[in-house]
Amino acid sequence: MVFQDLSGYGNDISMTEGEDIMFSADNVLLTNQRVIVAEYRNRRQSGNKTSWIDAPIAESMPPVLKNGGKTGRKNLGFKLTLFGGILISLNLVPFTLFGTNIFQAMGDIIESIYFLVSMLSLTVGIYFTLGSYVNPKPHTTALFTFPGGGRDLVAVFPGWDNSDAEEMGKVFRRIRRTV
Repeated sequence: MVFQDLSGYGNDISMTEGEDIMFSADNVLLTNQRVIVAEYRNRRQSGNKTSWIDAPIAESMPPVLKNGGKTGRKNLGFKLTLFGGILISLNLVPFTLFGTNIFQAMGDIIESIYFLVSMLSLTVGIYFTLGSYVNPKPHTTALFTFPGGGRDLVAVFPGWDNSDAEEMGKVFRRIRRTV
């Protein structure tokens, strides 16, 4: 049995004799015989402990890389929300305190444009701010498919066009040619 340092993965992954690690990242290991991927569903349920699932490389198709997620627009959303709130309060405060509409004297078109700008900036600002918290961050997903009806494996890398994901794909193809 070949013993290699796998302590950084938080779980003991057993290696068979003649099996060597060809590529390693935080959530995926490629050996000369298997693909080993961290399973995220169990990580959410069991806290921080990572469970690993594996499959033989000979049965897998090469990984398909796809970009996903959205960049956060928290700062722009906050600025637009603040701008819209200030514009609305400039119109609302004099109306509630004194009962006068300060933009009525400028004409209906100016008043309508002012209303549209204030409401659109407030609405878009809230949308951007909430979207920054709700949407997933940019990531690259590597999908290993198994044509025999087996379970597909998914590895997720941070950022779009992740260089580690592309390197993993190259190493996988090199290993697959030798199997």
